[in-house]
Amino acid sequence: MSADILELLKGVDLFSRLSDGQIEMIADVVNRRKYSKEESIIHEDDDSSHTFFMIASGEVKVYLSGSDGRETILALLGPGDFFGEMALIDGEPRSASVKATCVSELVLIQRNDFIQKLRQFPDLAMSFLEEMSHRLRKANRQISSLSTLTVFGRVAGTLLNLAEERGVRTHFDGGRMVTKIPNKPTQQQLAEMSGTTRETVSRVLNSLKKKGVIAIAGKDLIILEDTGLQESNPPL
Repeated sequence: MSADILELLKGVDLFSRLSDGQIEMIADVVNRRKYSKEESIIHEDDDSSHTFFMIASGEVKVYLSGSDGRETILALLGPGDFFGEMALIDGEPRSASVKATCVSELVLIQRNDFIQKLRQFPDLAMSFLEEMSHRLRKANRQISSLSTLTVFGRVAGTLLNLAEERGVRTHFDGGRMVTKIPNKPTQQQLAEMSGTTRETVSRVLNSLKKKGVIAIAGKDLIILEDTGLQESNPPL
């Protein structure tokens, strides 16, 4: 067991209620694997893989493929995030595909080991249920957004979700507090998360920048005015 694995597990919200000794017991049953950029990790409908994944470094995208070949990104996950939990519980095929967006290192736990730890540590089972509930609520919001909002609203909603999940409050431009989204997704990724095209995302982002709602600073996206994103169906 390596010290960095222990530190990774301690940083995963799912294990936040566990003692150091319990986390060490989980560390004893994990494996590590590196994935190259664009390498597939999980295939939708695959029923042969029963593994729980945690991200040690890098980034992955969770997505669905439509009949026309277009992808809808459900989430972009980074260090400390995890995925693959649903198939572990119900034994059903994978509900989505996962691919590395850059060179990534993952920590893997096999289904039997994971189920054993859920039974062994009630606090882990409770954290697991809370996380599943959180993800279900997020999925419901995303489905509602795709079906009821304008394109502008969908892109704005995607930015708000990113701010909630990975945003950092920081000082910007004279000291005012803003929300920074580090290593912003590409316009193509934002399009796949919002159910639209890259060209449309570009127009929406340009409109938001002109209105002073967002700014781009290198690889980071800065949300200057949350209320500008929360307005319903604002005109372009």
